[in-house]
Amino acid sequence: MNWRWCGKCQGLFFAGNAGSKCPGGGAHDKTDSFNFVLLRDYISSNAPGQKDWRWCNKCQGLFFGGSSGSVCPAGGGHNTTGSGNYVLLPFKAKAPGQAGWKWCNKCQGLYFSKTPSSKCPAGGQHSTPGLGHYTLLCVECNDC
Repeated sequence: MNWRWCGKCQGLFFAGNAGSKCPGGGAHDKTDSFNFVLLRDYISSNAPGQKDWRWCNKCQGLFFGGSSGSVCPAGGGHNTTGSGNYVLLPFKAKAPGQAGWKWCNKCQGLYFSKTPSSKCPAGGQHSTPGLGHYTLLCVECNDC
């Protein structure tokens, strides 16, 4: 637990550690964020969901580690030292939780797409042509 949405960049980050870096400048902002829950190290050949999501110890963000070319707002690529292997469940119309999370093909990060603007560490707004759509479980939202 303690995964939060950043109101500046729209990304998902781990708020349990100090030193986060936001592509919107400064540290990530968890104001008005729910507390999201991610499955960690839940890996088997027939398990539902998409594995290979990782936590970056430089920016505290969540990104897809199964592709190359990640871009970290703290500089360079993301660093997975100390990260678990997180699993995200694909969007289902009647799944509990908050829908609208997408995978950015420019930075490999996860971001909330239902807000008018986002800030991608690779420049401009996040981009998701044809990529994953996810629903995240949250601890205190009324939709879960």
